[in-house]
Amino acid sequence: MEEEQEARQAAVEAQLNVLRALFPGLLEKFARIGDPRRPGSIRHKHTVLLVFGILLFLFQFNSRREANRELTRPGIMEVLRAVFPEIERAPHLDTLARFLERIKPEELEDILGATVRKLLRSKKLQALLVSKCYVVAIDGTQKLASTIPFVPQLLHRRGKDGQEDYFVYVLEAALVGPQGVTIPLLAEFCENQVNEDDGADNEDSQEKQKQDCELKAFRRLAGRLKELLNKQRLMIVADGLYPNGPVMSICRANNWDFMIVLPAKCLPSVWAEAEGIHQLEPKQSLANRWGNRQQYFWWANDIDYEWRDAEGHYHRQSVNVVVCHETWQEKGETRRTTWAWVSCASFNGKNVLNRCNKAARHRWGIEENFLTEKRCGYNYEHAFSYNWNGLKGWHALMRLAHLINTLTLLSVALWETVQTLGKRGTLSFLRETIGGRWLDISRLTMLRDRPAQLRLVI
Repeated sequence: MEEEQEARQAAVEAQLNVLRALFPGLLEKFARIGDPRRPGSIRHKHTVLLVFGILLFLFQFNSRREANRELTRPGIMEVLRAVFPEIERAPHLDTLARFLERIKPEELEDILGATVRKLLRSKKLQALLVSKCYVVAIDGTQKLASTIPFVPQLLHRRGKDGQEDYFVYVLEAALVGPQGVTIPLLAEFCENQVNEDDGADNEDSQEKQKQDCELKAFRRLAGRLKELLNKQRLMIVADGLYPNGPVMSICRANNWDFMIVLPAKCLPSVWAEAEGIHQLEPKQSLANRWGNRQQYFWWANDIDYEWRDAEGHYHRQSVNVVVCHETWQEKGETRRTTWAWVSCASFNGKNVLNRCNKAARHRWGIEENFLTEKRCGYNYEHAFSYNWNGLKGWHALMRLAHLINTLTLLSVALWETVQTLGKRGTLSFLRETIGGRWLDISRLTMLRDRPAQLRLVI
């Protein structure tokens, strides 16, 4: 019992150390958000409201009701007050829900990006660099679906049964690294614009309205990403939806490198010229052993690609293509697959492995990030509010909590526990410890006098 109590004490102290390292900056940014409530009716500062919103996702509660029940327990409140004495009592999360409905969700969404930017400037994430660039994976996913249009901003489609279905779709950007690390960065909601003159309830006007889509959201996300990380060298990695002229032009205009998946039937003129160059230059190839897979790369540089914009104007740019054929043994059978990417940077025998295996292949990290947020306790597909601003605000708090948990699991002090229990096991272990009677509160109080340091294993 003594050994387990000491292990739990050390684990919670490591988690609280990460919180103490991040919370001062978060509270400062939260304080800049205007409070729309009446001053005479305020019982809890809005900074405290937002902190408890993060705690809902940090401890992976399934609903506001469960969070209200668990976060008001004496054990948890005693631990929180020991480290953060400014927390006097727990607010009801319905108060936070009403607050989120009345503020601009962009203010919360930008706080996540500003927190990651601070980590980059302090070189905490320098190990994620590939070819002197931070790799940013971009992809979209459905957040939730409904048969009821609870807000006019919802996208809609007609199902197989002829019924109109409504859904929320989000385009997200995340930092990915060759170590398998994924850091949430930005989110851009696809939303239909509401024309108040036509009337939000007019079905005919909604049918005539051209819907928002992932590529339109990418243009907005690119502007925010450029403003956020304008001094960082970035490499954009994306799936087979993105190899087109407008996307590549945006990347070039922002001085971003890119490695975008090139499907077999996409950009036929580029494919034809790449295969022709490969026949003329067979030496532009490389064989490599990667884990249990045998890889064969070939590439073609300086391919002219022409495309026409929406106004009918033609544009030309030079692109480069790399193809990877892989073979491996699985259950006594030989398996084969082929990958292809289009890039703005030319390929050679010195950079092809870094660009493909350490950067482009880790685009899958954002897919795993979606699975983590949907299936591993963050309730990605739970709206938490049917108000559009409120829904986006809860989503931003969820991603902030995911960032904090990611950094907690990568902290040096907790790494041995993570190796033993796994990520979900470690988070459950911490939640059980804080909610139980395992901790020496006097030791937690002493943490306030120590400088908080964020030390990561990457």
